[in-house]
Amino acid sequence: MQSVINQTWNNFEYIVIDGNSTDDSVGVIKDLNFTNLKWVSEPDLGIYNAMNKGIQQANGKYLLFLNSGDYFYNNEVLMKIKTHFTSNTSFLSGHLFYKKGNNEIVKKHPNNLSFSYLVSKSVSHPSTFIKKEMFEKHGFYNESNKIVSDWEFFFKAIGLNGESFLSVDEIITVFDTSGISSNEENLEQVNSERNMVLKKYLKPVFNNEFDAFLFQNFKEPSKRIKYLKHIEKSLFLRKVTTVLLSAISFFVKK
Repeated sequence: MQSVINQTWNNFEYIVIDGNSTDDSVGVIKDLNFTNLKWVSEPDLGIYNAMNKGIQQANGKYLLFLNSGDYFYNNEVLMKIKTHFTSNTSFLSGHLFYKKGNNEIVKKHPNNLSFSYLVSKSVSHPSTFIKKEMFEKHGFYNESNKIVSDWEFFFKAIGLNGESFLSVDEIITVFDTSGISSNEENLEQVNSERNMVLKKYLKPVFNNEFDAFLFQNFKEPSKRIKYLKHIEKSLFLRKVTTVLLSAISFFVKK
């Protein structure tokens, strides 16, 4: 909270959604000295239900979601990028800083997001400013998911509907790696929820075993697929490879 209210550029509203905490959170919120502060403390139905409450209360052009434990990289973050807020870009995404063991990592986004990137990776939610009208256009976060609804939203808005995206060359947020999405124990649930999302939006792909196989290798290409990509550039190698694969396939069937 201090990283938010200490920003040198403060032409924004700060909305705190607390899930009826029984610790000292409410007392800390009440002690915050920030003019444009709105807050609520009440039971919610999970992370994305809380975020959707914040969206409904927000009046700003762009929204940024900082989960408990996340904070701005320094007090100059908003001052450095405020000129971008006058743009019409749907998603303004800066860098995410976090620690993994003894390593300090800065996650950056490519300037142009490919469809495969949006399928297999994730836009950094805590460091991405989202135009509020995106939620009016594409719907709020899917509350039936426990972990991947921000990924689903980016996939739907950018990957399927071509909304504009800008990679901003500034570190925005320090990410708390102890959260639910970073816990390796939840990896199975993450994969399960992602697969359900893909089957919902790309249903025809999963109606055919061959299409599903191709899509899986599109998401996470194996070494074999990567080799084939290079072979495809040569007519001679394509023919040789086809003969060899035909022979192998014949013996496998036998």
